[in-house]
Amino acid sequence: MKAILKNPSGNVSIAMLLMVISVMSGFTMAGLAYRDIMSFHYDYESAQSLLLLRSEAYRGQALMDQLRSIAVPIVTSERNVEVTGTQASKTFRIKSLLTPGGTELVDENITQGDTRQITNVHSRVYTHRGTRYAAAGSPRSVVQKYGVFTLEFETFAKFMYFTDFDKDPNGFPIRHYGPDVFYGRVHSNEDIWIRQAGGGSNNNWPTFHGWVTTAGEIRVWPGGGHDFPEDDIFLGGLTENYAYTNFPEEATTLRRNGNQIGPNRDPKFIVYLNVNGSSADAYLGEIIRGPAEQFTYYPPHKYPPGNEEDSIGVNYYSVPDTIWTPLGANNLANRSHMVPNRLWIKGTFDGYQTYGCEDTIFILGDILLRNTPRGDPPLTNKRDVVGLVAWKSIVVKYGYWDPADTLRHHDAVGPGNTQPKGGVWIYAAMAALGNGHGDTRRDGVFTFEYQHPHPSVPDVLINGILYTKIDLHRRPFPQRTNTGWSNNTTQIDYPWYNPLWPERAPYLERGYINVYGSISQRRRGFVHRNYYDQEYPNPTGIWDQTIDQCGGSSAPGAVSHVDPVLGITLTTRDYPGASGTGTGYQKNYHYDDRFYYTSPLDFPEVTREEAKTFTGVKWEVRNPTYMPHAIK
Repeated sequence: MKAILKNPSGNVSIAMLLMVISVMSGFTMAGLAYRDIMSFHYDYESAQSLLLLRSEAYRGQALMDQLRSIAVPIVTSERNVEVTGTQASKTFRIKSLLTPGGTELVDENITQGDTRQITNVHSRVYTHRGTRYAAAGSPRSVVQKYGVFTLEFETFAKFMYFTDFDKDPNGFPIRHYGPDVFYGRVHSNEDIWIRQAGGGSNNNWPTFHGWVTTAGEIRVWPGGGHDFPEDDIFLGGLTENYAYTNFPEEATTLRRNGNQIGPNRDPKFIVYLNVNGSSADAYLGEIIRGPAEQFTYYPPHKYPPGNEEDSIGVNYYSVPDTIWTPLGANNLANRSHMVPNRLWIKGTFDGYQTYGCEDTIFILGDILLRNTPRGDPPLTNKRDVVGLVAWKSIVVKYGYWDPADTLRHHDAVGPGNTQPKGGVWIYAAMAALGNGHGDTRRDGVFTFEYQHPHPSVPDVLINGILYTKIDLHRRPFPQRTNTGWSNNTTQIDYPWYNPLWPERAPYLERGYINVYGSISQRRRGFVHRNYYDQEYPNPTGIWDQTIDQCGGSSAPGAVSHVDPVLGITLTTRDYPGASGTGTGYQKNYHYDDRFYYTSPLDFPEVTREEAKTFTGVKWEVRNPTYMPHAIK
């Protein structure tokens, strides 16, 4: 060693060696420091990304609480979140994809049972380079997180048949009987009454193919007993004393999101929509009070014509009239709509369309889907879904004067002996939300118009003179105690009770209400009536439509007679090809199985107390390699 040190060249060698060692040590220390810095940044970004990914999942939940339902995937706009500290300033870029995700069964042992619809929130987060960032090259960090937040929610479209009160507007239980067949989920917040009567294919008992739940019990009419063949009737399962399900008074999401059609709320307005795909022939009807009129009236056998010396008195009244004007209605597809006033609707619908109405919805004729033939199930139709939501009731209209052609229409009647069945076809989820707050006749129902038909004398031409409103020339109007319509043995119709009054032979049986969809209602509405309601009799024949008192029996044998002057027969009749022993419709109800995994836009939600509409089921962090392309 001394020799080396005494040798000058040896000193240089040692110096060079030490320098190499020093440089290598420096590189090693720098590498270790760089690795520590990168490790810090990686761990920091990874932890921060997880926090932001979680917050993005909750943002997706909040967004779904606003949107309520989606028909197609939705990509959110990318947002930048800057996080600044003492050592670095970083920008995180976040984006999400919301997708419909199918359904989840509440109980897998139930056939056609309770389902909750699923929405998935796919989110990704990555770091964009900020100040004092140690990495070189691409500004995009290697840190990237991908997560999926699964949300579940329920709308009332999941029920084939939901009823808050299982009594009719007069307070009497409505019974399901032999001809009644239901598919899909059924629930009532009261006792459900059944009856072994009426025929059908199940030994006169009704048939329920889906899961049936009731907050009460199953009761057998008459007597209210509990003796029935459960396994033969409730094929999809039965649960009694099930939890009460709240039924909303209005659809707040629909009101908030819906595109308004027509003017603001005013009882004088009617909106008419004949939908054709994504547009509609639309009219706005304004009800105006007509001029005062006076009619001299005579004994029925003295008019027409009338002689003044035979007159009995004078009727004074004014009749409302409706003035129709065209109304624009385009771009209807894939959005919800709000009508503040009464809505008359029919047609063929393209895409997702939901209609809310702050009054009553009148179904004029078929509610069809563009891509489903009339009478076929809609299961393979992936683009057309219709919702109808009324703040009051949903009513199948007997008839109307069409504002487009000014002609008399019966569009919701048909023969029951054809395939597909005649009557009216409704491909829609329906909800009648009206709450009478104790007034049972103001509760929302799904029902039909003109439930107590009676004949009325039509206009006639005699010796070149047209005689109109003949019944108003034969009886006092408005009704007076023990006179005219109040004690009329021939059972003439009260003026304008029939929306097509006067009508010589109005229809009793009108075919079928054919539904592929769902029905939710505050109270059980009538879709079929007896000729005469023995439970709610009206022996005097007094007319008081506000309490469902509309003359006597509608049976042809009770009302048919030959007019004493005109010699024509006045009667009631079934629509040709329709059959039965009463008035109204037979049921042909099918659940739209698509509602297991989708729902009409902004349809009323089923909510639980202290719970959000969209409940988080699980949150998963997944491999970013497999994230959807839309958010990469």
